[in-house]
Amino acid sequence: MTIATETSTAPAVPTKAGREAWADVAKGTCIILVVLWHVVVKDYLQIDWRVGIPVPGAWGLLGEQLLPLRMPLFFTISGIFAANAVNRSWRTAARPRVAGNLYLYAIWLLVHTALLALSPGFPTDRATSFGGLLAQLTITPSNLWYLYALALYFVVAKALRRVHPAVLLGVSGVLSAVAAAGLLDTPGNRGGVYQNLVFFLAGVHLRPYLTRWAATANRRRLVWTAAVYVAALAFMGLAAAEQWFGVWPVVSVTAVAFGITAAAIVAQRARAAGAMLATLGRQTLPVYVIHMPVLALLHRLLAGPVAELNGPGRELLVAGYPVLVTAAVLALSLAIHRGLLAVGAWWMFQLPPRTGRKRNREGEIMSRTERPTEVPPAASVPETVPIRAVPDRARVQEAAWWLAGRVVRTPVLNSPAIDRLAGVRILMKAENLQTGGSYKMRGAMLAVGRLAAAGYTGVVAQSTGNHGVAVALAAGRHGLAATVVLPVDAAATKVARARAAGANIVFAGSTLEERIATARQISEAQGHPLIDAYDHPDVIAGQGSASLELIEEAERAGTPLDALVVPVGGGGGVAGACLAASGTPIEVYGVEPVGCDSLAHSLAAGRPTAVSPAPTIADGLRPTCVGELPFAVARDAIRGVVRVNDDQIAEAFQMLLLELKVLAEPSGAAGLAGALRLAADLGEAVTKPGAVQSGEGRERYRTVGVVLTGGNVEAELVARLATRQFASLATMEGVAA
Repeated sequence: MTIATETSTAPAVPTKAGREAWADVAKGTCIILVVLWHVVVKDYLQIDWRVGIPVPGAWGLLGEQLLPLRMPLFFTISGIFAANAVNRSWRTAARPRVAGNLYLYAIWLLVHTALLALSPGFPTDRATSFGGLLAQLTITPSNLWYLYALALYFVVAKALRRVHPAVLLGVSGVLSAVAAAGLLDTPGNRGGVYQNLVFFLAGVHLRPYLTRWAATANRRRLVWTAAVYVAALAFMGLAAAEQWFGVWPVVSVTAVAFGITAAAIVAQRARAAGAMLATLGRQTLPVYVIHMPVLALLHRLLAGPVAELNGPGRELLVAGYPVLVTAAVLALSLAIHRGLLAVGAWWMFQLPPRTGRKRNREGEIMSRTERPTEVPPAASVPETVPIRAVPDRARVQEAAWWLAGRVVRTPVLNSPAIDRLAGVRILMKAENLQTGGSYKMRGAMLAVGRLAAAGYTGVVAQSTGNHGVAVALAAGRHGLAATVVLPVDAAATKVARARAAGANIVFAGSTLEERIATARQISEAQGHPLIDAYDHPDVIAGQGSASLELIEEAERAGTPLDALVVPVGGGGGVAGACLAASGTPIEVYGVEPVGCDSLAHSLAAGRPTAVSPAPTIADGLRPTCVGELPFAVARDAIRGVVRVNDDQIAEAFQMLLLELKVLAEPSGAAGLAGALRLAADLGEAVTKPGAVQSGEGRERYRTVGVVLTGGNVEAELVARLATRQFASLATMEGVAA
């Protein structure tokens, strides 16, 4: 989908799977094949099976045939993911891409050296002396060479980014051919480093072509790419041409073409398998670094008993042993990863943050610690929120994959007139065009879908507007009963929309506390779960998918975001934005109306803090207190909060209506108002300790993203906002909560 300009407001055609879906499917497949190969050569073939059938040899042969696929495809996908970072500054990109990978390589090399010493007979490279360890740290990469190579490859790609891609790919292709032909000295795994540089560079420089190849994949292409790959393997094997100059890289190219095609087909047509592989593909790092010691331990425990096994069970085991052990190694590796995170050992999987002191624009010294946002330390989570409940970026990516085709992939809009006024490029995600009229549909669809899959027959929600409508629509899609609790003075249009979606409407008082109490009573009486409007991990992940799509669209258009601005009510949307932007240089800001700034006060206090909301035309941004779970996410990830008043919101509303012909509700227009203030340094901004003031936007930002969260607005309010006659409208019932 391209970025629309001016009046292009039609929603894009929903897609079955985005770029990240097929790429993560490919990564998940690769890590399975890597573990399977190590199981076969380091465990399975080391056992004396004493059987009269050539099954062990067949497993070994299969593993060898997949060698041209595994790491070349892995590095191609890695290059695709690194393509945007290559164009960023060294200061921004070097720490996560170079220092981060080298740090992980060093840490896990020490772990492997210590643990593998406990299994001296296990056939894998490991240092047995200080000199050997030093060599593995520098010039002779160990079995963790993938991390070593990623750091080196990124430096090469970044340093030579202005060299013509044809020259880079040609030279690196020759290097691959020379190494594969055995013409270079390649101690340790240096041969793999030489051979796979060309595939990483291909991912970086051929990304548009590769993503287009995946987007247009079909069964016919799958068949002929598989046939070409098999034919190339057959030629290489029959002619004993593995070390012929240029043969190995060519065979690997055919393998990568087949692998991308197969991954795209699985992502598009096999939802269950695709979801499993994509989820695994987003966790390849822990599997990669943990699996070798786990395999060594299993080999030590199982090799003897398995070799002594007799009877018919032996024949069955010899056929299925690699699959069983591979599954066990994957499961144990992921379990160990979760255990290490649970005890606070996140530093084993991410470069520790820099801690220092930063001066704000007024000269006040503020301490700042940039905590990792994908794996929040226990200290950053309120005691009332279990750390396992806090979602991460992988959950947002999984939500985006699952929601593809189930919700509208809304367009990204841009207006040159608004850009000129702001002094920066502003890209707006038009969630006012979403089903149900707001991005609330995303979180509701995900939460209801998961409950439907778990066997629930109904759901309960309380709302003053969009969330209730979204839950009702999602429940109808999944065949579940829905009960929506609304205030007694709910707007007629809102009641009609929820009822038209099939929901049972219950009226309860006029306050949030009354609605929550009633909703909980109904939930307990019916046995149907209550879906909170923002304090729910699936809701946060679903709302975050809108920000993730905006980030991806901006990158695809060659205008990557520097900042992302999201209106704040209960905090689900801004928390999802923080997760979507984690691991990137994008800085996330929340926007709150003056006097309705619970998140700003909560950040200052270090805990969720209630306020008495002031009247505002953006009634969807008037919850008494930000949710505990959104606060747990945003506390260490958000850059700051920008306050806007009703005049600024109305001005943004008019800009959207007149410049883009977009009808947004005031709560959605508040996002644009916040972006304009951030870029133009209008007045005072409320920020968390250690965050920059909004006025730095002009100096630091080129492209700012905004989520237009919804478009459900009453006709009377539209008429009066269009003429700026809204003073008495601040007390009207809103439609965005």
